[in-house]
Amino acid sequence: MTKKDYLDQIIQGDCEKVLEDLPDNSIDLIFTSPPYADQRTKTYGGINPNHYVDWFLPKAAQFKRVLKPTGTFILNIKERVVDGERHTYVIDLIIKMREQGWLWTEGYIWHKKNSQIEKR
Repeated sequence: MTKKDYLDQIIQGDCEKVLEDLPDNSIDLIFTSPPYADQRTKTYGGINPNHYVDWFLPKAAQFKRVLKPTGTFILNIKERVVDGERHTYVIDLIIKMREQGWLWTEGYIWHKKNSQIEKR
């Protein structure tokens, strides 16, 4: 498929499989909020923090391939407390993604205009 085939399309599916069909350097923005480690296991199945980096890196490699050099990648991820301390999987993921060639900026501001505010 060509870049034009994906213009203005919503594509649903397993991201690793869908990304395989996308052309290199074809995407301007990737915003992903993958399952947090061991969270919402009934909804997402859960990923153990000890396996999170290995689970995410193949996806990151595909994101890197399809993202334009001028594109933006946003990863919404949160640490997990395990046995009373913050697990290092987020830090480990950042380091491994930098080894893949990603640049790291720590934070962004997300203004959710549709947030529900209780009126009294």
